[in-house]
Amino acid sequence: MAKKKKAEESGYHRTLMELIMLREHDYDAFMHKLYEALSGEFRGMVHDASPIEEKIKALDSMIRYFEELEQYEKCAELQRMAKELKPE
Repeated sequence: MAKKKKAEESGYHRTLMELIMLREHDYDAFMHKLYEALSGEFRGMVHDASPIEEKIKALDSMIRYFEELEQYEKCAELQRMAKELKPE
C-alpha cells in the first residue's frame, strides 16, 4: 500500500512541476494539461482543502479560456466540477 501512495505522490509532483513550467512558458499547453489532470487522474483535487472560492475562480477562468476556443465539452465538464463545489 505504501508503494502505491508513493507512486501517486510522485505522479502528482511530476504533473505539478510540469504545470508550473508550462504556465510560465506555454499558457495554452498549461490550460490543456490542467484540464487533462482535473478531468482525469487528479479529479479528486477539486475537493482538496483549498478555499472553495479560489477553486471556483480558477474553474471559471478555465471555462472562459475554453469558451474562447469553442471547446464547449470541456466547458461543460468544468461547470459540473464548479457546481459540485457550490453549496446548494
